[in-house]
Amino acid sequence: MTITFLRLFALLALCVSASGYSNAASVNDANSGPDDVIAEFYRLMSFEAGSRPDYAAVRSLLSDDAAILLSAQPENVELAGADESIQRIRQQIDELGFEDFGLKFTPRDINCRINVTTAYCVTVVEVEYPGLDASPVTSTDLTTLELRQGRWLATSSALFVTVPDVAPPSILSYPVIRKDVTRVTGRKWDRPLPFMAQKVIDLGYDLPKPFGISIIPVVMRQDMNLDNLAISLTDGPLQDIDIVDFDGTSVESNTLQFKLDAWLFPFMNVFASFGLLDGSANVPVVVQGVDLMNYVGLGARCDGGLLEPNLCQRTLVAEFKPEYKGESYTVGFTLATGWKKMFVALPVSHTWTNLDDGKEAEAFNVSPRIGVNSDIGSWGIMSTFIGATYLDSTNQVTGAFTFDTSDSGVPELGDTVTVDYEVDQSNKDKWNYLIGFNWNISRRWSAQAEAGFGGSRSNFISSFTYRY
Repeated sequence: MTITFLRLFALLALCVSASGYSNAASVNDANSGPDDVIAEFYRLMSFEAGSRPDYAAVRSLLSDDAAILLSAQPENVELAGADESIQRIRQQIDELGFEDFGLKFTPRDINCRINVTTAYCVTVVEVEYPGLDASPVTSTDLTTLELRQGRWLATSSALFVTVPDVAPPSILSYPVIRKDVTRVTGRKWDRPLPFMAQKVIDLGYDLPKPFGISIIPVVMRQDMNLDNLAISLTDGPLQDIDIVDFDGTSVESNTLQFKLDAWLFPFMNVFASFGLLDGSANVPVVVQGVDLMNYVGLGARCDGGLLEPNLCQRTLVAEFKPEYKGESYTVGFTLATGWKKMFVALPVSHTWTNLDDGKEAEAFNVSPRIGVNSDIGSWGIMSTFIGATYLDSTNQVTGAFTFDTSDSGVPELGDTVTVDYEVDQSNKDKWNYLIGFNWNISRRWSAQAEAGFGGSRSNFISSFTYRY
């Protein structure tokens, strides 16, 4: 008999917590909240021996599309609509003779959270059987209500437990609300950027803090092409000529950048950075002796005769390693979007560098990537990605190199020849691959590292960012 009572109580409590409140005038008051609805309904469902609940009033508190869990037994879970729920309650009370001893429901805690027009409530209720020698039973119910045409109506309900001595619930961490319910209208974005942020927040998405400060070390090595050579001897005017082979030229650079960024739109980040550059180049130079003789106007001596100078058959080789410093300025933007745990991003930037020799260099960079976000618990969020980088770097290089012309057989040249040059420099391979990660330690701090490889360019980039 006790098991039967408990099962009936489960039916009653589920319907009670789901249904809300209607026949009392107070629930139609503009100041009433869902907790008032639930409390009043438990009062309506309580009845003394010889009477019954007002089933019509109970039904009016359920929305027409309500879904009620009618059994908390794992092996027999049933869902029913509003009309069927009321009919089942009526049958159970009649068949088991509850009108002979009555039922009394006493809510102990009603915990509701309201989001605009939807309320999620956890209720701890104690049920007593006045006409029976039976201990009270405590249950915890979960109910969803919606505000429709100025009235709160229950749309779904379920019973968590039906056991004695249940402590007040903390399962959903809802604050206890009894009167004067403060309606929660959803999170408000109170920052000036990004534009359209509130629309994204209202759709249920989260956004990073809009502003960031980063420090970014960059290490790079790449092969270079040298074109449009102009040279001169003995401080003469530069002349366009192609007698020098620079094959195998490479550069290495270290840059420390300081970046400021802001999310202009939820899908677009804009940034600017200032960097300090420190680099060096390895420039092997090869000139055929006969080409040098022709350049200085002595090519007629290279006639293959017995008196032909040694220089006509020699290959002059030199190597110099210039070092340079500079300041760089970068502006750019990143387009980003995601789906579930996946994301794609497209950083685009343009960099201008002022070198200490008075020359300027420019670089255009596009770096598409795709990745996945992984929740690593208390350690934050780890994002891993792969992609590719397009880099188009150009600058003009000037310098001088010296050849050993001793034993050349050309007294006019002396023991050494110094050649001044000016040449256009560009990176040999525009594309390479990349792999990396971004670790969001918290909403404020993050660290990133990526490595570029493939072709004749390799690079390593790291960053440390503070967002606010």
